[in-house]
Amino acid sequence: MLSPLPQDEGPRLERLHSFRILGTACEQVFDDIAHLAALICDVPVAVIAFVDEQRVWLKAKIGLELDEIPRDGSFCAYAILQSDVLIVPDPPSDERFMSSFLVKEVGIQFYAGIPLIAADAHPLGTLAVMDRVPHILTAEQIDSLQILDRRIMHELERRLTREAQSPHQRLHLAPSREPSATILLVEDTDNLRNLLQRTLEGVGFSVFAAADGAEALRWCQQHDGTIDLVVSDIVMPQLNGLELEERIHAVRPETKFLFITGFGDEFPELREPIKYGANILEKPFLPSELLRKVEDILNPGKAATGTEG
Repeated sequence: MLSPLPQDEGPRLERLHSFRILGTACEQVFDDIAHLAALICDVPVAVIAFVDEQRVWLKAKIGLELDEIPRDGSFCAYAILQSDVLIVPDPPSDERFMSSFLVKEVGIQFYAGIPLIAADAHPLGTLAVMDRVPHILTAEQIDSLQILDRRIMHELERRLTREAQSPHQRLHLAPSREPSATILLVEDTDNLRNLLQRTLEGVGFSVFAAADGAEALRWCQQHDGTIDLVVSDIVMPQLNGLELEERIHAVRPETKFLFITGFGDEFPELREPIKYGANILEKPFLPSELLRKVEDILNPGKAATGTEG
């Protein structure tokens, strides 16, 4: 079955090719995002895909050994026709997809894909998750996919802007800070600290990890003024999270904080909404909950207006 084309297919393809992403080698930043999408949605298959003239090319894939699939009849060809998530709960019974390659050859029985939309509104491809058995996504998981989707486009747009600079401009411009924020992660439990660090780095954040408050203060001194957010446990030996905040704010009052704790009831000062507001995340939490909290704190304008990137 031939898939429908976007109305602006010509300009869309020109925009896609301008990113020079097609046919490039695997990259850790995209592989990590696909891996995180699969983990968050609890599915065996996740891809970052771009829709070319006749094919869907996979920049990153988890659970598939393919590099590309035919465009006609593909999920991705339909996902780029809309602005929001496309969910196909039963592909074998959907006349659009029952004969598609992924259904017939791979046995896909569930699909959810969010279009990767450039700044000029042209859809380039999708971030998608799939399963070989019937599956349901929660609203929270869909929100998490949208965050990851924005991270992919942010990385692509950043590269395009950097390549557009002339050699002369590059010589005279100071090195720009990485577009994703720099986060100081403070957690005394090794396994949790490593997991949270991988989660944050998987969507493009630069992360300094500290095992206690004293080490966190050393990071702050070494990277004075470059840390955008401190994600800190509260209950730690010697210097706890609230004391760490006071020490950092004494030097850098503009530094933002997110507290993670399983003992919030033991700190009545956290109930002060003016001082701490919603910048508290109760353990246990999902990686998607952490990402959403971080996104809301770093981009309060989006959270307040309800806009999506």
